[in-house]
Amino acid sequence: MNKKLFVFGLFWFSFCIAFSQNKGKNINDTWITPGFDFHIGGGIYLADKSTANFYNGAPDNEINLGSLLNNQYRFNEISLLVKNNYPYVDSMWLGDYPRNMQYKVGMNISLGAKYKFNKNWGMCLNYSHVQLTANDVFLIMFDVLPGNQRNNYAIETISATEERSFFELSVTRLFHVNPILKPFVELGVHFNFLKVKSLNAIIEDQPFDLLSSVSTVYVPGQTTTPNYRTWSAPGYGANLTGGVKIVFNETFSLDPAFTLSLSSLGHSDNVAGFYTGLTFNYIFMVRIVMSDLYFNKNK
Repeated sequence: MNKKLFVFGLFWFSFCIAFSQNKGKNINDTWITPGFDFHIGGGIYLADKSTANFYNGAPDNEINLGSLLNNQYRFNEISLLVKNNYPYVDSMWLGDYPRNMQYKVGMNISLGAKYKFNKNWGMCLNYSHVQLTANDVFLIMFDVLPGNQRNNYAIETISATEERSFFELSVTRLFHVNPILKPFVELGVHFNFLKVKSLNAIIEDQPFDLLSSVSTVYVPGQTTTPNYRTWSAPGYGANLTGGVKIVFNETFSLDPAFTLSLSSLGHSDNVAGFYTGLTFNYIFMVRIVMSDLYFNKNK
């Protein structure tokens, strides 16, 4: 919610500045001077679900539900939680792991600068960051007496939080088809960095940390060894962006844009088993752009 309010406030602020700067002026084709443009932007990030299977708790994964349920102490705790809500339960077991892990829509924030060689061509350096949440459900099964119409399973949740950072270098082309509306396209490559922030099995509203279960065997009352492992990895990819520059005056514009990002993530043993194949991810964003002419005219 805070990120959404930040992005909304950013856009509203940009409109106020742009129209106040443009009051009493005629907009003309002045967004063509060689030099730097600076931008800040935000939007939504739609992630390919192929990489989300890293978090599904399957037996072949390093981080799996078995590391939780096969621990006798954790199993006893979980049994008590389940039996509190299903008093008729006797024995229980893991029915199945999630089959459809996928990401929720993420909020993408970006900062960048572009150097314009001339009115058409430029080079852009951009940093962007997104936090994603992946989740799905799994079943805990239990015995039910013959003839009992009650459920023989409990639906539980597995949820992960992941951060992605991108450093992008792109060639840009601006088309001056109109003094106010100027289409543009960007083509480039990026270096990405992935970090797994959390992975929890939420059983009867009680979260259990699956990351810590990989490195430490849980024993009640026993001091646990800190987990010094960093669940992170680098990657690479390419990006294609298209959009329209809406020019307010010679220094400010608003740039709605769509990015197709082709990314390979997770190239490290720190996240062994992460899907490293190329995946398509999509970004819808709006950038607030300011030309360096703003600083020159205020000297």
